Amino acid sequence: MKKLALAVAVPLALIGAATFYTSTQVEPIARNAVDEANVKLRELSVGAGADVSITMLSFDGGLLASDARYQVDIAVPDEDGGTRQYALLVQDRIEHGPFPLSRVTRGRLMPVAAQSHFQLERSPLTEKLFDAASGQSPLAGEVAISYDGSQHGELRSVALNLEDTDGSVRVSPATIAFEATKNATAVRLDGELPDIDLNLLGAEGKPVRMSVRGVGITADKKQDDNGFALGPSGLAVKRMEIQVGDEPAMVIQNATVDERLSQGSQGIDQTVAYRVGQLDAQGQTFSNLALAFSLRHLEQTSLKALLDSYQAVLASDADPEAALANMTREQLGDLQAKGMQLLAQKPTLALDEFGFETAHGAARVSVVIDLNSPSTDAFTPDAMIASMLGSLKAEAGVDTGLVRDLTGLMAQRELDGADTDPVALQQQADASAELFSAMAVDTGWFQLQGDRLASSLHYADDKVTLNGRAMSVQEFIGFAFGSVQGAGLLGR
Repeated sequence: MKKLALAVAVPLALIGAATFYTSTQVEPIARNAVDEANVKLRELSVGAGADVSITMLSFDGGLLASDARYQVDIAVPDEDGGTRQYALLVQDRIEHGPFPLSRVTRGRLMPVAAQSHFQLERSPLTEKLFDAASGQSPLAGEVAISYDGSQHGELRSVALNLEDTDGSVRVSPATIAFEATKNATAVRLDGELPDIDLNLLGAEGKPVRMSVRGVGITADKKQDDNGFALGPSGLAVKRMEIQVGDEPAMVIQNATVDERLSQGSQGIDQTVAYRVGQLDAQGQTFSNLALAFSLRHLEQTSLKALLDSYQAVLASDADPEAALANMTREQLGDLQAKGMQLLAQKPTLALDEFGFETAHGAARVSVVIDLNSPSTDAFTPDAMIASMLGSLKAEAGVDTGLVRDLTGLMAQRELDGADTDPVALQQQADASAELFSAMAVDTGWFQLQGDRLASSLHYADDKVTLNGRAMSVQEFIGFAFGSVQGAGLLGR
């Protein structure tokens, strides 16, 4: 019996000792977390046009749990050159480790240093939000703090219903789950906002209705030795519908924004892609819309030096626009020198994809530009820009069926709802499409390959190749000017 009692008493004593030790460490951990958050906020606020900081107002410690209150101060420049001050209050109930009761009751038995339960506090600034949330705290969450300094938790908002004389806004509950290592050197998050509905009065008193369904955000970032957050992030919307007055609604489906910063074979690569699965507007359906571009081969040391100089310029004034407008000669010279160092590594700028589809065709364009450091012999802006261009490759393709769809849509808009014979309208669209295709081929910029207008332009080593035709830069400039003038775009 004594052995059994000892077997029970020893682990209980160890847990009690660990709980007591943790209770003595919670306040320093919380204050240190506030200090680290303020450092990150200062870094993010440079150039953002707003300053955000956190202050711990109070800390009431206990053996099993503690209570803390924080104030989040936000300073935003106004139109008169002054600053508007806002303050948010946050309540925090902190359970001490290693086994907080709220985690044990949910079957989470991994020991942690502390478990935070925080929520937004009612104040004059948040009064309307609390009313819209039917008296609940509109924003709350929890964070588990591990003994190694890492954190994981969830941020939640409740359903909001705001109504006034200008209309109404309804937002469904949203959640963001997150994980972060110590000092936030690696961060991962997944968020979801199911529904947003807005009914407002727009310009000229016209009602504006907008509904958004299935908003999701993701990020998986890891900081490298130079402070760059490598990895992907994204935003997705399943459906968005916008209607103004009695006009037909514009419907957007499966829209995404994807960003990725990665370490390539020749430096940092940054890619951003905007995509829309389907867009319905003005009686026309567009699908597979894409705009994707990238910056590649950015040498890390040079890029960091340039960004640090730029951040220093922005930090020189509370207003980012004023900081840029009032740059000193030394600041401008430093930015130019750092920019030249980056260009010396021959980065690449690319429009990886721009295009869309209609019911009868598709259009796609891509452009890749390899950059150089400007020549020391270039004394004019034009000569400097020309010397920066190492090579260029552009490809374009447009189906004639898509041209007919677009010309038909433009003809329909010009008539503005007038009663018109559909056959005559189609004949007008076909004639306009044929005229456009003929001009595109006659000018030499495109070739007709079956039912597709195609164009290929390459430049390198002071030589230009357009659709297989080789020419010097001077010959290409003369051709370009002549073709534009011949099409009547520069007047007669």
